[in-house]
Amino acid sequence: MIRWIGALLLMAGAAGLGLGAAAQLRTRVASLRSLVGALGQLERELTFRLTPMPELMERLARQSQGPAAYLFAHCRDHLWELGEKSFGQLWREALDGEPDLLLDERESQILLELGEVLGRYDVEGQSGALRNSVLELERCLAGAEEEQRRLGRVYTTLGLGSGAMLVILLL
Repeated sequence: MIRWIGALLLMAGAAGLGLGAAAQLRTRVASLRSLVGALGQLERELTFRLTPMPELMERLARQSQGPAAYLFAHCRDHLWELGEKSFGQLWREALDGEPDLLLDERESQILLELGEVLGRYDVEGQSGALRNSVLELERCLAGAEEEQRRLGRVYTTLGLGSGAMLVILLL
């Protein structure tokens, strides 16, 4: 009886690892989607409504979902530090403080470069930087979606298969 319980626990553990890896891919895609949507909204607000940065950060913190909301909430909450730090530094701190964004190096670099432009240049400069960042992040999102489709099934199958193999070996 103990042997069967141990085998089931091993199978469940291996399956859990595979399913967890697949879930992380899904979370990464959702995070990128949220960021792309929020940055698109940021660009529209800056271009058409000329909304001030504090109000933009407040609105995006409320309307964004997932880890992207933290990014904007952190910036909003630390805007009082603007005399001591640049907006780019606040943006970098927000990016560094939210590992749940699950960004790879390229995506982080795109967002860091964007942070150096926001609040620093005229509307056209900020809007152009936002547009370019959104386009680049959309490419990254497409790659992440493809990776999720391809590797999500692989991770799930490997987890379930290796768990079943362990059970067979132990019984």
